[in-house]
Amino acid sequence: MKAWNKLAALHKEESPALYMALTSHEPALLPDNIVSLPLDNTIQEDLIHDNKQSLLSFLHKELKNYAIDIRTEIIKSKKRRKAYLPKDKLQKLMDKNPDIRRLQKEMGLDLLY
Repeated sequence: MKAWNKLAALHKEESPALYMALTSHEPALLPDNIVSLPLDNTIQEDLIHDNKQSLLSFLHKELKNYAIDIRTEIIKSKKRRKAYLPKDKLQKLMDKNPDIRRLQKEMGLDLLY
């Protein structure tokens, strides 16, 4: 993991997108010297693929292991819907704290649009 963080730090200034792809999720070491890197989308996957040779070169030298390979995997995450309307914002607050719903009913409050 130390070598991976060092690799990511090298790209922090020159390529923030690559840095984000390398650090968004923790990679896992699989059998047969495979590093499995979870990614959020195909753009990150293309970025890793385009820079794979230089990434592997660094890891090979740093770890003194020339059998290492990187495999990417796009993970599906739950997309959170952003609350834009006052009604949606209130619902989100009520989901977090049910006392807000009770307070709204007790005081007879209604949303103004």
